[in-house]
Formats: sequence, C-alpha cells, structure tokens
Amino acid sequence: MSTGQAEWIERRKAGFVRYLFWNGIVILGGPFAVIMQVIGYFFLRDDGQPVLEYFSSTRMWTTFFLHATLFGGIMGVVNWRRNERAFTPGKTEG
Repeated sequence: MSTGQAEWIERRKAGFVRYLFWNGIVILGGPFAVIMQVIGYFFLRDDGQPVLEYFSSTRMWTTFFLHATLFGGIMGVVNWRRNERAFTPGKTEG
C-alpha cells in the first residue's frame, strides 16, 4: 500500500497501534478474509451444507477473524516498517 510522505506523517502521528488496526487489519485483512471465506465455501464446507448454514457457522467466523487478524497484522507491520524506512529522514536502507 503506497503512501505519500505527507500522508505518512499524518498516519505516523496517530500511532502504530491505530495504524496496525485500521490500515492493517481493517483495510488489508478484511478483504483478504472475505475472499478466503468465499474460497473456503468451495473447499471446506461439509457435503450438502447450504450457503447460509456455512456462512453462519462458528467455524467460518473463527477462520474469518483469524485470517483478518493474522494477515492484516503482518501486512500492517510490513507496511509500517517500509514507510518508516522510506519517509523518515536520516534512516538509510540496509
């Protein structure tokens, strides 16, 4: 997720935890979790299980939140570090 320097300064002021939650878990992890649940419907559901039953199951919601949290958290940290390296003066790559 590309960020301009002015936008990064504003996001950085809000703090790491807020950035991790909104930009990592909500913006990146949410859509990833939705896609994974749709794919999971075709590969993980029980035989003969209807669509509404699958999407209302506890297993589906558990995996949904795990996908969103893990993927979004990891990508949030990766993007934070990349933006820190790119836009913080005095820091060099390597």
